[in-house]
Amino acid sequence: MISHVKTLCASEDGAVTVDFVVLTAGVIGLALLFVLPVLSEAVNWGGAIATLASRSMGN
Repeated sequence: MISHVKTLCASEDGAVTVDFVVLTAGVIGLALLFVLPVLSEAVNWGGAIATLASRSMGN
């Protein structure tokens, strides 16, 4: 049993998978940091444009 645990600890088969998952999570986190403020500002601009357009049309 102990030899099986030593073999399992020495194996590096899952290390690449763990690295990939961590890097992917980091990239997604950074993308959200940039995309969410842009989307929020786009909604604000959309509301301002809609208000301006409705005033121009006399509605």
